Amino acid sequence: MWCTSASMCERQLRPALMLALLLSLTTATALAADWQPVGERPLVPANADLAYAEGTSQRQSDDQRVVARLAFFHSRAFRLAVVDLESINPETKKLIDAAFRAAGMPAGINGGFFHPDGQPLGLVIADGQRINRLERAKLLSGVLYSDAGGNYLERYAAFRDHAGIDALLQSGPYLVEHGRAVRGLRSAPAARRSFAATDWRGHWLLGATRNSISLADLADCLATAGCLTDWPVERAINLDGGSSTGFFFADGPGGKAVVMPPLKTVRNLLGIVPR
Repeated sequence: MWCTSASMCERQLRPALMLALLLSLTTATALAADWQPVGERPLVPANADLAYAEGTSQRQSDDQRVVARLAFFHSRAFRLAVVDLESINPETKKLIDAAFRAAGMPAGINGGFFHPDGQPLGLVIADGQRINRLERAKLLSGVLYSDAGGNYLERYAAFRDHAGIDALLQSGPYLVEHGRAVRGLRSAPAARRSFAATDWRGHWLLGATRNSISLADLADCLATAGCLTDWPVERAINLDGGSSTGFFFADGPGGKAVVMPPLKTVRNLLGIVPR
């Protein structure tokens, strides 16, 4: 394209720029709409304090699926809690359902990352007891914690340590932030995943996938309205998935439980206890 003045170049470039912008917006909208729930959505009453659901979503372009077990809870009724498995009976330690029941937790998933010798990565606070310390690492980009004020999910850089925190896990990476999938997440490899999500208005979710999925695909699915939740996910974070992925939900103290045990012994568990 030739032009003889700056104003002429601007006039000639403007339609091309507008077309590029339109194509970009159209592509983004199409990608966001690409994930769709399969079958009936896991509808959970808006006023429910605690509920279980199984959700399946599928990407229309290549039939990739996210199949997940989901524990929904509201922060007005439950607070986050951490179980340090190192401190409990060795036999109970091998059975996450027994560990969750012993801790009085109606629902939960496996917790954060740990070294081969069992020592946790990043800071862990269980029953107010601090284990390890905050670590600066790309993997440990977020902090899940609970204090007297409520439940929180924050970026490592925004977190301010303080007295009164009774449960905390440092983990990552962040999956969803400000309602959008985080850029730069890995599209491979695929593995089972465990995660936590919230609308930042009291609604929370602890979930574990039953199938293998990449971090990027899980983030896109969670950020797509109506796929796994009936409320918009404002932020979400990944926990130690793969062979560590575990899930537990019990219908009452002595009720029947939904259990998906990890394939190996993990260091800690993330669950909820009544306020």
